Amino acid sequence: MPICLPSFAGAVSPASSVVFNEFSLHFDGTDDELTIPQGTFNLGSGLFSFSLWFNADSLNTYNCLFRINSSTGISCASFIRSNGEIWLSNWSFNQLVSSGNTIGTNTWHHLAYVKSTTGSTGTVTIYFNGSSVTSGSIPSGSNFGSESGTSAIGRAYAATHYPFDGKIDEFSFWNSALSASNISNIYNSGVPNDISSLSPVGWWRMGENDGGTGTTITDQGSGGNDGTLTNGPTFSTSVPS
Repeated sequence: MPICLPSFAGAVSPASSVVFNEFSLHFDGTDDELTIPQGTFNLGSGLFSFSLWFNADSLNTYNCLFRINSSTGISCASFIRSNGEIWLSNWSFNQLVSSGNTIGTNTWHHLAYVKSTTGSTGTVTIYFNGSSVTSGSIPSGSNFGSESGTSAIGRAYAATHYPFDGKIDEFSFWNSALSASNISNIYNSGVPNDISSLSPVGWWRMGENDGGTGTTITDQGSGGNDGTLTNGPTFSTSVPS
């Protein structure tokens, strides 16, 4: 029988079981992306959490894992760098940076971003492989603006801007703040846990529930915002395990 843990303000209960996982999505490092409909993410000054798994074939100076669009280009974007830095940038193109991480190629890693307090000076925490690696406000404030246009997983806002070369899996989003124990449970020492009990708003499993075919990635979260394969991402049977 599952153990029910108490919930706290700004957090939800931990995940509880390993998720069945067959597929990930492979991006070619040129122009591949998974586009997500406008209206899925409206971060503003509120709480949020992002969770994803990635496995890089190669690393350039800048590699974009996802972007949330705004009228100024991006309202929020995730970057990893060949020097071991992990970034979360806001609409002013300022970023919270974690340095000194070991980001290996051909290796699955877990990454999460959690904004745990509201307002333009809200606290953001970056988690890498289940552990907090930095926490603080984005230098110009943590208001991430409004979403305008489609967002994307796999590259930044133009075809040649920092595309990701490798695989991404189990991308999920909440408009609430996950706790450190939530993130640790999701990471589960490198074997992804089932997050359905955490009620994500968006959960793109990169092939599960779609049979690893077609051009649609079904959103398994409550938002129902299906993603569209754009410029030819392919399905891979390499998954975090």
